[in-house]
Amino acid sequence: MRCINCGRELTDPESVDRGIGPVCLSHIKREEKKQDRLQDEIILTADMGGEIEDLIGRTSGKSFECIGGSYGHVEAVGTWYGYPHSGGISDSTGRKWWAYQKCTHSSYETAWWKVENRIAKLRILEASP
Repeated sequence: MRCINCGRELTDPESVDRGIGPVCLSHIKREEKKQDRLQDEIILTADMGGEIEDLIGRTSGKSFECIGGSYGHVEAVGTWYGYPHSGGISDSTGRKWWAYQKCTHSSYETAWWKVENRIAKLRILEASP
């Protein structure tokens, strides 16, 4: 029997019963999880207050190196996106959001803390002779 997703031969009895191999199954589950997360995605704005407002203020007008896709390039900080997440940054009500930038070239998503680190890295590189 072959995997219904990629067509590879299935040898594991459990995979044969499912009709899909473990690698393809993990890809599908990851995509389903991402789709669930995207249903909760919003655009973060400064009027949300708290750490969200601080982040937008600190990064406005800055650029960072995006490593998405097959190449790195400098990307201007644009719209901040977010979804509810216990490890995120707080708005004025205390609700936590996972904040990130979406690359305009590759749609790669870069977390807020990576954006801030890469802004700092660019400043150091620009200041170097």
